[in-house]
Amino acid sequence: MGNDLPPDLAHLRTLETWAAHYLTRIRARIAAVERQQQSSSRPGPHGRFSGAR
Repeated sequence: MGNDLPPDLAHLRTLETWAAHYLTRIRARIAAVERQQQSSSRPGPHGRFSGAR
């Protein structure tokens, strides 16, 4: 493990920064999809579900 990563600290730090940024984007997208799913599974104003059929 680790043979596919650059050996120098500067490049490793760059990868770390990129990975942290990308993980933040992934988590934000997960939260958005979860909110979307929660809102589509709630009953509508007449007791009906507003989700797709």
